[in-house]
Amino acid sequence: MTQCFECGAKVSPGEHFCGNCGTQQPPSSAELKTVSGAVLQEETVDPPPVAETRAASQAFLPSGEISSSSLGDVSTDDVQVLGTNAAPHKGTTGGHQPAVKQLETGTVLNGRYEIVRRIGGGGMGAVYLAKDRNLGDAPRAVKEMVEAHLDPMQHEKAIGDFKRESLLLTSLEHPSIPTIYDYFYDDALGRFYLVMKYISGGDLASRMRAAVGGRLDEKTVATWGMEVADVLEYLHTRPKQIIYRDLKPANLMIDGNTGRIMLIDFGIARWVTQQEKGVTAVGTMGYAPPELFSGRVQPASDIYSLGATMFHMLTGSDPQDNPLLIFDFSKNPRPRQLAPSLSTEMEQILMRMVEYKPEDRYRTGGELRNELANHLEKLMSGRVSYGMPAPQLGGETVQVQTVYCGFCGGRIAADDVFCAHCGARQPLASVSASAHLQAVRPTAKLVVAGTTELDASFILQKDSNLLGRTDPHSNIFPEIDLSRFDPETKVSRRHARIWVEGETFLVEDLGSVNGTVINDSVRLAPRQPRVLDSGDKLRVGETTLHFLVG
Repeated sequence: MTQCFECGAKVSPGEHFCGNCGTQQPPSSAELKTVSGAVLQEETVDPPPVAETRAASQAFLPSGEISSSSLGDVSTDDVQVLGTNAAPHKGTTGGHQPAVKQLETGTVLNGRYEIVRRIGGGGMGAVYLAKDRNLGDAPRAVKEMVEAHLDPMQHEKAIGDFKRESLLLTSLEHPSIPTIYDYFYDDALGRFYLVMKYISGGDLASRMRAAVGGRLDEKTVATWGMEVADVLEYLHTRPKQIIYRDLKPANLMIDGNTGRIMLIDFGIARWVTQQEKGVTAVGTMGYAPPELFSGRVQPASDIYSLGATMFHMLTGSDPQDNPLLIFDFSKNPRPRQLAPSLSTEMEQILMRMVEYKPEDRYRTGGELRNELANHLEKLMSGRVSYGMPAPQLGGETVQVQTVYCGFCGGRIAADDVFCAHCGARQPLASVSASAHLQAVRPTAKLVVAGTTELDASFILQKDSNLLGRTDPHSNIFPEIDLSRFDPETKVSRRHARIWVEGETFLVEDLGSVNGTVINDSVRLAPRQPRVLDSGDKLRVGETTLHFLVG
């Protein structure tokens, strides 16, 4: 029988969550033995989160991060051996160096910091909770970086990252950045140490895992987003501009005393000059903006990462599951399609934050902070819309045709897939919505051939319509979902796309496995658009569809 590290309640072996407070528990030594220490080539193994461990616990590239020099590599966090007196792991860490022996409880560093217990870390060091003997046993987070057991390149980079983080943090003073108290090198142990504020709250990644559906409410996320935007404004407007570069839920903690969001892990943040180009792209896949792949780091890069983080918190959809396409809303669900309870205004804010081009995003953290503050005020006073026409949003007038949910009668947008009030999936648009769409462009539909089902047609309601199969795990929700007509799964999840330009409809194959054939004679080459005429027959996989206009 062990104790919960968060509340002290008893936790039985094999139980992964505390029955008293619900905090996820670290793995037992028996469970750890089942994990090989060999290098992982295809998958990343993340250690279970520890609610209090994240403050400054990742000095180096965490799992899922990318770099311009080795985009093909997958970096992994080493398996943690938790517990104050645990023996060193006898396996290997990444197959290159022996596991680092952790400090024992009671160890005193620099004649001042008494180790209480380990609260996080990996193969190149750890993070410990310590007591500051010189200041009445005040709690401190002590971050360790081991100098030995690294190949020369790793050694140089690790020490450089650690020293840069230490130097950078000493120059910063903001309520959402942990205070640094000390930095020293222990000759006897051969390790660098960074002493900083101990943050008792959990990280946002842990909060989302504990939330129903992995989602957090809009008011909370807007408040946190406003606080993060404020700290980004502070970093971006320093005399020597600082770009954070790795903003994600795991790097945001909640201060248990103030409730404020804290930005942790400055291991890869760096100063960037206006003229600097070709900066090494470092970030986490899914949260990293497109420009980081070409080394063009800029303040808008952090805005994108914050947008991806807020998208994850509000929709429960992890950008890492579909890192390259999730914010292409012509092919993937918009935020409100994943989370119907979101306001239209918040959806527009999110979509602007993750625009592909940096110049199309919010210009500064301050601009975003003010936008979120205004939105939060409207949200609290009930002056937001849910699928209804919104006024001016980010310089763009949004006009949405409204209809009524066929299940609860609530007012929703004509193109909503789910009702924002009851969550019911919506059938075909109402007559009024169809009339509105018909006035804008020709009405077209696809009719499935060779089926006895009554509802075997799809109206092309949007400017761009994806044909394929629904896959919730990959966040794929095509407008033309052929899953029920494709028992042999010959249709790819993203099989083809039909879109309209003026009064002309076009189709393209999206690199499907089984191809797209027009009128039994023309097989489309991938990504080569072809004009569709009324009466054309499409064969996608083994499913035949008739395209009709009017």
